[in-house]
Amino acid sequence: MAETHIEVAHAVIETSFRLRHHSLAGTASFRRDMDHSRRAIEASRELLKRLRQRHRDDMAREGDPEPGPVAVSAFDADILRSAFRNLVRETGVPECEWRHLAESLVREYVGCEQVNVGLLDWITHK
Repeated sequence: MAETHIEVAHAVIETSFRLRHHSLAGTASFRRDMDHSRRAIEASRELLKRLRQRHRDDMAREGDPEPGPVAVSAFDADILRSAFRNLVRETGVPECEWRHLAESLVREYVGCEQVNVGLLDWITHK
């Protein structure tokens, strides 16, 4: 059965409306995901800031005049690993960049340049 020009026009309009709606829904979903990722990254940064401040307060209470190598407790290492995993899960960081991300998290937390390789291996282990 041959369709009339009006039926074809209605079909085209309906199809374009569905495509536009799908595109708008996809854009909205992408924006929600990006906002969620940004919030997760910000929460991880805030956690690291609090942990670093607590560590500095602990070091100041001990009265160590010259800070040497910083020891990361098992509790702190577990928190760093959890923050790392959440960050990877939320942002979708590729596996080839995990070690660099873990290293930057540990460096930011302890505030020194040297990071124990074993700690990085443990944090990035699947």
